[in-house]
Amino acid sequence: MLSGLITLGLLLLFVAIWAWAWQPRHKASFDATARLALEDDASEPATREARP
Repeated sequence: MLSGLITLGLLLLFVAIWAWAWQPRHKASFDATARLALEDDASEPATREARP
């Protein structure tokens, strides 16, 4: 009985997280996060000096 309730609770938690992640209002944020790895690192210096 207890294991069934735990399973049901975890299933409901999974469905809630899935529904949250697929809401259209989160799309822009997730798309921006996905592009982070592909962006050019222009803010970093081209060469780094070695410190003694």
